[in-house]
Amino acid sequence: MALAWQVVLAAITGLLIGTVLGLLLWRLWLGRQRKQELQKQQVAILDSLEVLCMAVEQEQVELSEAAIRMSVLLDSLPDVIAPKVDVSVIHQFAETCQQFDRGEERKGLTPRARHQQDSYRWQLEEEQKVVITEAAQRLGGVLPAWRASLNLSPK
Repeated sequence: MALAWQVVLAAITGLLIGTVLGLLLWRLWLGRQRKQELQKQQVAILDSLEVLCMAVEQEQVELSEAAIRMSVLLDSLPDVIAPKVDVSVIHQFAETCQQFDRGEERKGLTPRARHQQDSYRWQLEEEQKVVITEAAQRLGGVLPAWRASLNLSPK
């Protein structure tokens, strides 16, 4: 009878050890999956920033739209990213552009109100064109170093 209990105890101990090891392996696998997903997101963010920087330099996008998108993308990156680069004008211009109606709110405007907003936005874009373009160039220049600091391979 004692031998039977020893066998049952050994089986239960084996099951517990197996369960603990399985849980540890599962957590390790989940951690790796999360890290890979985060890296994919960071690559996509850096790719988008690169495209936006080129579009600003080539004047293929409105500065207000580019600034808003860049600001959101920059805020999505980790704080430890290096080297640091001064793109505060992009964030400031994006904040300024938040006053303009977009999407459904814009569709609800009268043509006159829409034109007034557009005219004011175009004026702001013209005033900020040089500094925003310079900031986009600085940003584009550090993107390869950011990829390296985040241990991300280029496209």
